[in-house]
Amino acid sequence: MFFLRSIFIVMAWCIILPGISMADRLIAVVDGQQIMESELDEFSEKIPGPFKQAFKKQALSKIIDAKVFYNLGVKDGLLNSEIYKKKLDKARQIIVTDLFIENRLKSRIKLTDKEIEDYYNQNKAKFNTGEKILPGHIVARNKDIAETLRKKINSDTFDKIAAGLDKNSADVRYYKLGWVEKGKTRMPAEFENAAFALEKGKISPVVQTKIGYHIIKVFDVNPGQERSFDQMKENIKARLTQEKLNSIKQEYINSARVEILAKEYK
Repeated sequence: MFFLRSIFIVMAWCIILPGISMADRLIAVVDGQQIMESELDEFSEKIPGPFKQAFKKQALSKIIDAKVFYNLGVKDGLLNSEIYKKKLDKARQIIVTDLFIENRLKSRIKLTDKEIEDYYNQNKAKFNTGEKILPGHIVARNKDIAETLRKKINSDTFDKIAAGLDKNSADVRYYKLGWVEKGKTRMPAEFENAAFALEKGKISPVVQTKIGYHIIKVFDVNPGQERSFDQMKENIKARLTQEKLNSIKQEYINSARVEILAKEYK
């Protein structure tokens, strides 16, 4: 659906701004309407080289479909309908807005390599991946059940005992979590502290939380890593560019004469 919608947007551009097309190769004709290679290039610009040609074939099929139904709509008189005029007006608003932001506002953005590097140095912690673990835990409703199970469990028997628990039991159940990062587990602090204190393959004593009594095993550990400036440069550039763009946009919004009349929206 998104792909087909993108094609209709490109077609709208061609209808509203016909002068933007440059001489290129004719690829196909649908009911007298030409499909130029530039239309296919619109959709394959960011596709890696080895996949580009196959993607362009898929794009051609979708463009043909779109033109077939466009022609049918024209024959049906939809170009003169009120709903078409309303949608065309909305399309114009979107295109003019995008053009103004792209050609007028973005040209005002000045971003130096030093700004990008300074931002990286001041926010290194944001770009590091934290320590992650792959835990599983048996959680019991009461302490006695948990303590009894814990006496039977070691690194070799944990999986077998966990797999043998009644999945429908209200008293004790087993859950294997996916990879979780320290500080982002959404589990109680007591659980997180105990889990991240474990080495790979180790099992915790019984840990009490508001959820119940847990026996935790850590199946794997990822210590995290620091992302270098080179790894994060483009990400930071995009972020700072967007921040500057938002600031410039706000200048225009603040200078506009806007009056909200409906009290409930003030």
